[in-house]
Amino acid sequence: MRKISFLCALLLLPVFSVHAEKIQHNTISDFLQTARQQAEAEGRKANHLINESSPYLLQHAYNPVNWYPWGEEAFAKARKENKPIFLSIGYSTCHWCHVMARESFENKKIAALLNKYFVCIKVDREQRPDIDNIYMAATQLINGHGGWPMSVFIDNQLRPFHAATYYPPFSTEKHPGFEEVLLKIHDLWINQPEEVKRTAAAVTANISATADDSTGQGTLLDNIKQQALQQINDIFDEESGGFGSAPKFPRPGIFSLLIHMAEPSADLTEKAESEQKMAAKMIGLTLDMMAAGGIYDQVAGGFHRYSVDANWQVPHFEKMLYNQALMVMAYSDYYPLNAMDKYKTVVFETLAFVLREMRSAEGGYYSALDADSERPDKPGQHAEGAYYLWSEAELKKLLLANEFQFIKKYFHIRARGNILSDPQNEFTDLNIFYIDEEFRNEKLEAEEKKLLDSVKRKLKKQRRLRPGPHLDDKILTAWNGMMLAAFAKASRVFNEPSFLDEAIQSVSFIKNKLYDNKHKKLYRQYRNNKAGTDAALSDYVWLIYGLLEIYETSEDRQWLNWAVELQHTQNALFLDKASGSYFESLAGDSSLLFRSKNIYDDALPADNAIALTNLRKLAGFIDNPDIKKTYNLQADHLVAGFAWVINQNPAAASMLLSVEMQKNQ
Repeated sequence: MRKISFLCALLLLPVFSVHAEKIQHNTISDFLQTARQQAEAEGRKANHLINESSPYLLQHAYNPVNWYPWGEEAFAKARKENKPIFLSIGYSTCHWCHVMARESFENKKIAALLNKYFVCIKVDREQRPDIDNIYMAATQLINGHGGWPMSVFIDNQLRPFHAATYYPPFSTEKHPGFEEVLLKIHDLWINQPEEVKRTAAAVTANISATADDSTGQGTLLDNIKQQALQQINDIFDEESGGFGSAPKFPRPGIFSLLIHMAEPSADLTEKAESEQKMAAKMIGLTLDMMAAGGIYDQVAGGFHRYSVDANWQVPHFEKMLYNQALMVMAYSDYYPLNAMDKYKTVVFETLAFVLREMRSAEGGYYSALDADSERPDKPGQHAEGAYYLWSEAELKKLLLANEFQFIKKYFHIRARGNILSDPQNEFTDLNIFYIDEEFRNEKLEAEEKKLLDSVKRKLKKQRRLRPGPHLDDKILTAWNGMMLAAFAKASRVFNEPSFLDEAIQSVSFIKNKLYDNKHKKLYRQYRNNKAGTDAALSDYVWLIYGLLEIYETSEDRQWLNWAVELQHTQNALFLDKASGSYFESLAGDSSLLFRSKNIYDDALPADNAIALTNLRKLAGFIDNPDIKKTYNLQADHLVAGFAWVINQNPAAASMLLSVEMQKNQ
């Protein structure tokens, strides 16, 4: 592919309204009604998941598998009956989780094997990230890579001894099937118990040893930011932006570091100016290509979770709340460096999407929209992306001739479809909207803008008539903290007061529904008018982060005061005083093999990096010099505790380096 300049076409800026029209998607309540009727017709009852609050667990409540939630009841059964535990971890909007459920967990033959030889436990990774982190480490060690659904076999001490991700139900020439795996694991458990014990002990020792990134006090290298920049440049895609090969994920930690390194300065050395230009090139091309690609919903706004190809054109069609929040913050942070209307458009359209499709009536934000939905052309059949894709014939029918002719060129519409990456053959003759190369560096004429706006209105209206994707309607404190931070930041950057109003409504919801003011206790999840699950470190750091963004925008000290209160509780619950860093889970849960402390970013920035951000901001906002000093010393201690690990791979700790770079400016 030849190297070109990728600039998104200028779109009409949407008129923003906090009272955007709401769209009703399918929820777990709709699913359960159908599943219950089918189970009753077959003479089956619900399993032990039926009273759980997680939509993911409830999706499996009528499986013929006798599932249990994570807890002592299941552990005791496994010990009493001397059975291994089959642990399945996933989340409700996961495409391959649905596939394995349909193929294996709803298969009576496989369910009979699971029920006979195993105690089966389901975990929602979004509800219990602490459990997910432990067994993801084991899966990556044993299997070579991780993902969901996660399929882990653990002993009666909850130690993993075999793990993988998705299994097909039955063996093929290329892949072992789940049925075969179950029989082999059962044979191993019965006939080679000492081997199981040795393997479980070795795996647990290995993952426990790598669970803590804090290794004693150290110092960051003097050229750490330059080393990080070089590492990032080494994996930068010069053609399409982004980092690494397909599948390609947004990297908010890297985005944050590059944005700050791209900030212009009048007194840069020649070398520093070269670094500034390098950072500006990488972040500019990446944000441009994402905004032009299929990973961004060109019709209704919002970002899908990742791109299955290297060009950002074909997404995995989940829409996660955290993606919306983190991408809004990235484009808002970049806008002051390059104040082009296309970046403002992305922010406004994404926030409008969140209000329309992911906001509860009470003011909280739902977790995610599924990748899969019922095909509008084939009732009863579900497929990934069905809600978002278009055939050429349908577009011709819906649009005026001049509208169709324009978007045929603009979105690269083809009669046989424009999706080249289709390993499951789900996208035949269908089109995903991405801005054609011809238009990425061209400013649209007034008539073209008018046509595009008309097309978007018509297609949004038509899409609402399609069967909608499943909505995971649990409300998570951490992800809501990100979202209210995004609204507050966008309000400040774009001088839009309604965004701040929305952020304040959201944080008020959290304070009223997810916080026990009497006992100073924060909860992680709210659903069906009930809060539950103790908050993890991520919930504290992101809520504090959001409060500080609201305070910076509003200058209302009540939000700063609550942030200080939460910071005090966070220190009491999670702080490791020896290293200055934070454990990611609470103490006292004997079912957890270890408590981790990490500083490397993944799809989300590291929790400890956000904790550092908050400490630095609190030090900046607090007037009392003694308290200011305390926060700065604690922040210094945290950085020193992770310094050795960061020095080994600085790009992986980009969010922390971004925070420290701002401190030193």
